[in-house]
Order: sequence, then structure tokens, then C-alpha cells
Amino acid sequence: MKVVITSANSATGLMLIPVLKAAGHHTVGLVRKPVDTGADEVITNWMEAPAAREALGTADVIVHLSGELNAKNERLYAAANLDTTRIVAEYGRAEKVIYLSYPHASPGEKNFYLRFKGEAEELLRRTGIPLVIFRCPVIIDAPDRASKIDVLFRSRRGRPVPVIGNGWQMMRPVYRGSVVEAIAAAVGAPMRSAGGVSGQPGDAGHPGVYELSGPDEVTIDEFIRLANPPGVRILHIPGWLAILLSKVLPGLSSTFVDMMLHHTSSAYEPATYRALGLQPVSIVNKWREATGITPASVE
Repeated sequence: MKVVITSANSATGLMLIPVLKAAGHHTVGLVRKPVDTGADEVITNWMEAPAAREALGTADVIVHLSGELNAKNERLYAAANLDTTRIVAEYGRAEKVIYLSYPHASPGEKNFYLRFKGEAEELLRRTGIPLVIFRCPVIIDAPDRASKIDVLFRSRRGRPVPVIGNGWQMMRPVYRGSVVEAIAAAVGAPMRSAGGVSGQPGDAGHPGVYELSGPDEVTIDEFIRLANPPGVRILHIPGWLAILLSKVLPGLSSTFVDMMLHHTSSAYEPATYRALGLQPVSIVNKWREATGITPASVE
């Protein structure tokens, strides 16, 4: 099939493309700036390019990965999470759209990220194209290919790891490899007419919302201790101070602060993995095997 991937140069996109190619699919990567994604075709400046609109209109499957968690203001959140979706919704004529969203996304949320993710979900539903939504919380890479984890959870040059809040916030990180496997399973699956997740084997790609969290529940502090050498220092930043800092630091937004304080938790749904024919992967065990450290909550 012809599979068009937005934000093909994202960590998830770069891991997904070779999996799709190995399955025999023709991949078209949509990106903003010239970059090597490994896709069969790459279209730059995709939100403006006529070639991108043509690709969306002739795709068999669209995998929509575009989004931004830490934008500086409401306009930038809307541009990254909703405006990109408007283009997919307007020009897409695929047999299936697969969208990467976040737990608790809803148009009624005050948090900009969750609100615009929720509005994007609704916009895609209104197209009438069969829609598979994967709601993924914090996505973590394997120890040998860490990417975003470097920014949030790992010490840089021995410095303390900054944490917004007291570090007791619970999270169920999901392994990026599992996210890629889930998307690939949905791409290659036959279409179903009904919505929802049935929880029965072989229902991969059945249109509906899939809560895709990892099987381990840990606090932010526990995961930081797991992902760093023994004795790592953690610098807890009170929420009120983080909000003040977000007004002056270019790389920190108040919406991201709110995400880290109040929206890190999610539900683990074994039915999602059964429906997709996948085995849950413990990212905690992956990092524990690499570091030899066991968080107290999983001992």
C-alpha cells in the first residue's frame, strides 16, 4: 500500500518507516525541512506543498504523527497539533487514518495540548474516513537508542536532573518499539466497519480509540533513578516556580508544566495489546537490565 507519514523525521517516524518498507509498503514522508527519513519519497514544506496534498489524496493509509508537546503559546500549539490535522482532513482520501494522540485528549480540556489533540481527533472523525487513534503517554526509547528521554529523564554531564513538581507523579511509559508495532499492525490490517476495540485477537486496525500505555507504573523520580548512574541528583522545581520560569525561559511553556504536574498518568489496557496481536514490553525491565537498578515500586 501507499502509506503517507506526517512528521516522518520524528523518532517514531524514523523507526516506523523501515518496518513499513520491510512489509512491502511504499512510504511517503512528509516533513517541513529537507532531511533523510529513509522513506521511498520525501516531500518537504509539506503544509504548503501541492505534492503533499496530492500524496494525501492518493494514499491508501495516512499515519498522522505531527504534534508538539512543549510549544510556547496557544497559537503554536494550534499550529502543530490542529492545523496539521486540518490539512490531513481536507486533502486526505485514504482508506484509513492512524493518529497518534495522548490520554485524556478532549476538546473540553483547558490544557492547550490536550485540547488541540482532542479537537484534532474530532476533526478526523468528521471526515468519515475509518480512524484508528492511539493514545500514548510518555514514549520511552530503549537504552541503546535514547532520544527524548535524554531531555526529560537523564542527567547531562553529571548535572542534576530537573523535575517539575515533587517527582511523585505516576506514569506508565510506553516503549517506542511497541508504538511502532501497533501502528504497523494497524496499517496492514483489513478494514472493519464497526468502531471500538473488541479485545479479540486479530482485530488489529479495527477503527476506534486504543489506550496504549506500558505495563509498568512508576513515579517520575523512580524512572530517573533507573535511567541514570547511581547517586544521580534530582532537582525538584515547585509547580509555582516552574510556572514563573515558563514566562522567561524560551524552552519551557506553562502548558508543558501543567502536563508534567497533572497529566502524566494513564491507564494500562491489556485489551489493546490483545487486539493488536502484540506482547506488552516492560520499558522498566529494559532499562533495569541495562543499568542493574530496580525501582522500589517494581522490586
